[in-house]
Amino acid sequence: MKLRAPKRFATAVTRIKNALGEAKCAEIVGRSPSLIRKWADPDHASRPNLPQALALDVAFVEGGHGDAPILALYQNRLARAVAIETDQPPIDVVLAALSVQAAVGDISQTIVAKRAGESVESAFSPNEKNQILNLLDRLQHQVSQIEEALDDSPSLIN
Repeated sequence: MKLRAPKRFATAVTRIKNALGEAKCAEIVGRSPSLIRKWADPDHASRPNLPQALALDVAFVEGGHGDAPILALYQNRLARAVAIETDQPPIDVVLAALSVQAAVGDISQTIVAKRAGESVESAFSPNEKNQILNLLDRLQHQVSQIEEALDDSPSLIN
């Protein structure tokens, strides 16, 4: 099985194909299962067109499998394209990785501090929940910075 990089069309199609099945995906777009396999292959240049992508995302969401993978990919690419146009400085992958570690430390420290001397069953207050959720949001942002730095870095081709 080929390893698929996140935030790529092949990865999004593979997620849909795994959830719905190859035959169902082919039926949804009115094409062959072999074309679905090509779309899910990171080494193949074939991609679904807009109506096909929409149909696959709709079936995925309606099937209760979560958010639309192709839409999420497109939104991410749009956000990156807009960021590039606004001349944001390149992201240092080492600093981004260290920032992730700091965010994880802050989350751990906050949870431990809130739970010191309390039983495991005691609930978090609304304020404590919001504090932890804000730290998790910061962590997600830091992880996305690593992804962006890796996406922006040149690839080595052997």
